[in-house]
Amino acid sequence: MADWKISFTHTLDGVEVVPGLKVWDYDLRRRIAAAPVSHTESNGDQWWIMIDPETGRRGSIMNPSRMWVRHPSTGERA
Repeated sequence: MADWKISFTHTLDGVEVVPGLKVWDYDLRRRIAAAPVSHTESNGDQWWIMIDPETGRRGSIMNPSRMWVRHPSTGERA
């Protein structure tokens, strides 16, 4: 198991979240971090609008502590 740290700006596997980043969400679905929401929490936590890459539809919002670039079990890139 990887040694993950919680970050307000980086995925669980250490990649800075920027618009267009392809990630796995906490349900292990492929998503694209489309844009940050307009509000950043007082602790610095930034939430992101997620897009389904297959449908192009907006999904939920997630913070970096719910994202991986590489699948946590297989290592496959999102």
